[in-house]
Amino acid sequence: MPLSARRPMTGPSPSLIGDTANVTELFNAPALRVEQPRKVLATRARYDFFDATGTLLASATETAERTRLKAVRAALPGNVLAGAQTLLVHDPAETLLLIIEKHDTNRLTTIRRPVEGAEGAEGDALFDGDLIGSIRAERTTRHYALLDAADKRVGEVTGDLGLRKFSVTDTERRHVAQINKKWAGLRAEMLTNADRYSVEITGKRITETLRALIVVTAVVLDLTLHESKDVV
Repeated sequence: MPLSARRPMTGPSPSLIGDTANVTELFNAPALRVEQPRKVLATRARYDFFDATGTLLASATETAERTRLKAVRAALPGNVLAGAQTLLVHDPAETLLLIIEKHDTNRLTTIRRPVEGAEGAEGDALFDGDLIGSIRAERTTRHYALLDAADKRVGEVTGDLGLRKFSVTDTERRHVAQINKKWAGLRAEMLTNADRYSVEITGKRITETLRALIVVTAVVLDLTLHESKDVV
């Protein structure tokens, strides 16, 4: 069954933040670094979330291993991996915090909490948790809508022409966050999958849903725009 059809969008969760200390730290940090490990040979996408002091808060890891053919195609200049991808976000203690599902259209990504008791869940049962929201590409790959679990717009992301600087605004067009793709060095940029992002949340009155979507947006941007250097 296609990823986009596997789970319907259910109602919003009563609370996104507060179940664990690490979820609170991940969502409440005013500044984050999102980095990929410096590996030339990579069979799964991985992103590490650090706070401003360099403390690891969480890691997002792709569930499926890539075939050699798919990885080689992705490595060709100008190509970006297409198709569905699922990443699980764990804290340093390996507690599952979030599930990121990029749909096969490459224009929609959903974010949900794991089902209660997820450590013992298997297969599709893992995805029965509450939907937090989604990130949807609009018009071009420079524009994204941030939607809550009821498919209501809670914010927008707009990138520059170089697809390296992205401004996040709320429904009142107030600038609430900035996501920038950082220069990782010539060798890293050309030969590895070590993309790096900075996430700065400047808004003072941000809902839990919008904050969670902002945190995940750096990963979504990389998956849909820049994930093209992984080689097996």
